[in-house]
Amino acid sequence: MKLLGKSKVLRHRVKPEITYPLVRLPQSEIDLAGETAHIFKTEYNGKPLYVISLDEQFNAELKVTQPEVKSDLESRIETLEKKLNKHLESENKENKENGPAEIRTQDPRRVKAMS
Repeated sequence: MKLLGKSKVLRHRVKPEITYPLVRLPQSEIDLAGETAHIFKTEYNGKPLYVISLDEQFNAELKVTQPEVKSDLESRIETLEKKLNKHLESENKENKENGPAEIRTQDPRRVKAMS
């Protein structure tokens, strides 16, 4: 599913004793004007979910899936983990460069005792 926008549910009063809830679609959907809409109601996470279909043969079987959105905490932890891994990798590179070959002298005549 794709989010088209949001709209407030308005009261449409045709007669003093008759009032309808009215939902407007975005202007980008103007080509739907005049079409017959079939409206279905179900419940999702304890709240009503309305599905509008222009297909008369629509069987109202719809599987709703939420996109995987990481919470703010998850994304912050992921960022920290990446920074920590990067830091550890750079430390490991520095330790390898300053290993025994860098500390010891290459000339054995300058070494006091050979083991």
